Amino acid sequence: MTLRRALIPGCVIALFSLETLAQDANSAAPAPESQAPAAQAPATPAPQPAAASPAAPAPVAQPAPVVVVAGRTVTGRVADRLTNEGLPLVRVIIKGTTQGVETELDGTFSLTNVPAGPVTLLFSSQDYGEREVRIGAEQRQLNVQLDNIFSEEMVVVGRASEVARKNLANSVASVNAEELNRSPAQTVDQALQGKVAGANIQSNSGAPGGGIQMRMRGVSTINASTAPLYVIDGVLVSDVAIASGIYTVTDSVGGSNPNPTQDNQVNRIADINPNDIESIEVLKGASAAAIYGSKAANGVVIINTKRGKEGEPKVDVTQRLGFYSLANKIGTRRFENVQEVIDTYGEDAAAYYQPGRTFDQEALLAGRRDLSSETLASVSGASGNTRYFASAMVKNDEGIIANTGYEKQSFRLNLGQKLGEAVEVNVATNLIHTLGQRGLTNNDNQTITYYMTMPYAPEFLDLQADSAGVFPENPLLGNGANPLQTAALVKNDENVWRFIGSGDITVNLLKNDVNHLRILANAGVDRFQQENSVLFPPELNFEPVDDTFPGTSLFGTSQVRNLNGGLNLVHTYRPESKFLVATTSGGVQLEERNVDSVYVIAENLNAGQPNIDSGTVVSVRQDRQLIRDRGYYVQEEVLMLDERLTLVGAIRGEQSSANGDENKLFFYPKLATAYRIPSFHPSVNEFKVRLAYGETGNQPLYGMKFNSLPTSNNIQGNPGLVGSGVAGDPNIRPERQREIEAGIDALFFGGDVVAELTFYQRNISDLILQRALPPSTGFTNQIFNGGSLRNRGIEAMLQVTPVRGAVEWTSSATFALNRSRVTKLSVPGFPAGGFGDALGSFRIEEGASATQIVGNVGRDENGTPIVQKIGDTEPDFVVGFSNTLQYQDFSLSFLWHWQQGSDIINLTRFLYDAAGTSPDFEEAGRQRLTDRRTNAGIYVEDASFVKLREVTFAYSLPKQWVSAIPKVKSARLSVSGRNLLTFTSYSGLDPEVSNFGNQAIARNIDVAPFPPSRSFWTSLDVGF
Repeated sequence: MTLRRALIPGCVIALFSLETLAQDANSAAPAPESQAPAAQAPATPAPQPAAASPAAPAPVAQPAPVVVVAGRTVTGRVADRLTNEGLPLVRVIIKGTTQGVETELDGTFSLTNVPAGPVTLLFSSQDYGEREVRIGAEQRQLNVQLDNIFSEEMVVVGRASEVARKNLANSVASVNAEELNRSPAQTVDQALQGKVAGANIQSNSGAPGGGIQMRMRGVSTINASTAPLYVIDGVLVSDVAIASGIYTVTDSVGGSNPNPTQDNQVNRIADINPNDIESIEVLKGASAAAIYGSKAANGVVIINTKRGKEGEPKVDVTQRLGFYSLANKIGTRRFENVQEVIDTYGEDAAAYYQPGRTFDQEALLAGRRDLSSETLASVSGASGNTRYFASAMVKNDEGIIANTGYEKQSFRLNLGQKLGEAVEVNVATNLIHTLGQRGLTNNDNQTITYYMTMPYAPEFLDLQADSAGVFPENPLLGNGANPLQTAALVKNDENVWRFIGSGDITVNLLKNDVNHLRILANAGVDRFQQENSVLFPPELNFEPVDDTFPGTSLFGTSQVRNLNGGLNLVHTYRPESKFLVATTSGGVQLEERNVDSVYVIAENLNAGQPNIDSGTVVSVRQDRQLIRDRGYYVQEEVLMLDERLTLVGAIRGEQSSANGDENKLFFYPKLATAYRIPSFHPSVNEFKVRLAYGETGNQPLYGMKFNSLPTSNNIQGNPGLVGSGVAGDPNIRPERQREIEAGIDALFFGGDVVAELTFYQRNISDLILQRALPPSTGFTNQIFNGGSLRNRGIEAMLQVTPVRGAVEWTSSATFALNRSRVTKLSVPGFPAGGFGDALGSFRIEEGASATQIVGNVGRDENGTPIVQKIGDTEPDFVVGFSNTLQYQDFSLSFLWHWQQGSDIINLTRFLYDAAGTSPDFEEAGRQRLTDRRTNAGIYVEDASFVKLREVTFAYSLPKQWVSAIPKVKSARLSVSGRNLLTFTSYSGLDPEVSNFGNQAIARNIDVAPFPPSRSFWTSLDVGF
């Protein structure tokens, strides 16, 4: 029989010709008329055999049809493998007979008179692959999933065009709704961890509400933006991470790290409801992302939300209940006698020691397991020419520390309307409210955050509140800071209201079998207001911190607005000869990003009142940014040789007010080709080779072309402007990334094995750096373009379906490795973050890895410290390994995430050693303190880990149970867990922690983070 297959990750595509289906259906003679059920379709008469030639072999006798006798009734449901939506009009017959039925609109069926004993059922549909399922002698119920064979997955390759994945010439990772939401996640980026090869997705801390870094294919910059570009339904949304302002109290910006990124802030993609997402496409390389120009150097994440579909209205409701629990503890030293206490803390500490009395300070701080909940509801469908999807979410995650947690309410309405055959309009709206209670964590220079004070809270101290609710001072700290009191009284809330709206219209100017000319216009807005409320009441033991003003109240408000619009003209040419299919597109885009942040800080609070006007000392800070971009592009896509050869070429020109010359055009080209080699072996169904080249950019940050003049200065009591010492560059331009990638995509054994392999090299030039200036200029440093770095890497994906039938097992793995090197540096090597060579820091040097950690490793004969490489934050490789098993109504899915290599500077361990409370202080901690004086590598540890990222066990309730409830069509009960197990040799709380937030270089620094948690959920999904 004739068989065609197309490669689509996550599913197996089998295209059976109609002729083949007819031949298969005609291979069995019709059953006796008296035994045909009323619902069966008329049997197709057997074709007349052709006259045999003299040399033809004798015809093979056909087996007699199976006679069906009265027996059991088998019920079940047939669904789409990817969406789990019920499939109507699927033919279900007993193999070898013509006895069968068709499924109802919801995919259910009831087949009567099924003979006793094992029987094979044949499922077939015009749009889905044929499938045989063998049922047991006593089996009466089953669920079957089919693969969609004609609805090919389309992938975005331009601003207004897309191509079938089988013809794709780039490596583009796709994650569908089922893969994304198998286990509940707080944020979209958290749900992607371990699922995208080449994307290093790292949690900055365990704080509720997110805080994620996503880095694709290694380091792409040193001083410019590090975040990928997020596009939701055509809107270029903001993922800005705005500091809460808590650094004004912790003084974390002092010393060698004058950057407020230690505030443990949230990147705003966390606001999006993962359950609204239909699919995500990750453009990792320049060849795929070039059409987005100077904002695509860090990759592009394209998010498509759900839309209404034809058919009856579908209503889904999900209720989840669960909790978060502390996933790991550092532990503490066990003091065996009072003499050890005196030796460590002095004679006065002996009064607090009682033999046999201990307190688990970490459990008292982070041992909460309060009930969390999530309620989801959605309705979708179509009425006439109108498609609709609406959803609502109410989420409440309780944190493991007092006064921490995360709340989210999300409301979405997506509409699509056809106005005849010529015009189609789509509108998507999303209103979101979030409240993140972040607590007080990370590095500070006042010793007040939780894990900065925990080392000085040994197990023999009772730091709990008394019956009157009063917390004692910590006698072992000069400021008296008590981490339990801090958790109970400090407020650090982040309140966000956000609206994302988009609209697009397609006008078909010409549409026939050969030509299709259309205009596509789109516009979008992303507008949010972030309010930060920080309160340090005067009764805190450590207030005042560094001044004479007890109590601090801070209010910050940030107004963020992203606008974008575009006009595109697209022409598709399909000649009758079918020699080629050519799609030509071009267009223009206008984009704007605006950020306005204001902080008001009040100190010396009157009567402990939290309002900022109750303070006697008030200060104000403001930060404003406005960037406008203009882009123009043209792209050509050609499919030739029966759609086996793909050719793509495009160029984008772009202007930006962030550049020194805002009217200068910067061009970003791309070229790509792929060829689907005809099958050269029966086991090879698809084999495609591809090659692509592309260029993207990374814009200068706002203000890099100006000389900074801070206004918070005075001259003899009068307000004045004083230079910061950093000079801008009036000729500053975007960093330039050039990348070439080559790869192979293949499908074997009828789709049971799917493989992808990609090799890439990306070269980044015109790096934005700083160079020293002579003091006579009035400046110390100047921003400029210079230097280059290189990334090389490998990405692979393998999906295997080793078992099909009553039990289905699908297993997939992703693999990625990357190596970076600074290939040219037009300034001497320079530090790029960290706490100095004595504890480990980052250094950019020509010929070295961009992510190296350097530090003291001894002294030379002159007593000068020897500084060498002592680690690297880049992993050796990263592997994701997922499995899904299904048996009848039961399913089990789980995801393992393995990171090998990557080093982390564990300064939390250093704090415990310095306080004499590390769990192994007597055995090793005391020696570490001695050794680190000449060897910074003592506190650099291997961050390798294997994590059970997510696991879900689900049970679809039997149809006979569900049908007893009016209007209910389906119900599923599931239990899930996230980050349940971690295997690592790392001694800290979490090997993924990164104290400095979204930084290009200074990552993997562990200084007093929010502890990690694991989550457990029970969910009930009901379909109406």
